[in-house]
Amino acid sequence: MTLIELKKSLHEQIEGANNPQVLEQVAAILKNEPVFIIPEHMKEGIRQGMEDIKNGDFITMEEFEKKYEKWLKK
Repeated sequence: MTLIELKKSLHEQIEGANNPQVLEQVAAILKNEPVFIIPEHMKEGIRQGMEDIKNGDFITMEEFEKKYEKWLKK
């Protein structure tokens, strides 16, 4: 595929795209911005983790290290 053909194909795909996320990602790529996509199946886990933090349902790193000290030793 030549450069002209590639540009034409991309232009046609962009014109036909109706997904705002896809268009935002293309725009970010063209601006040389990093593109990080969080899959939908992971977003619920992130939301739950944030809710746990709000509710105080977590332990500190120090508590974790103390609890699992025997596995952390080399």
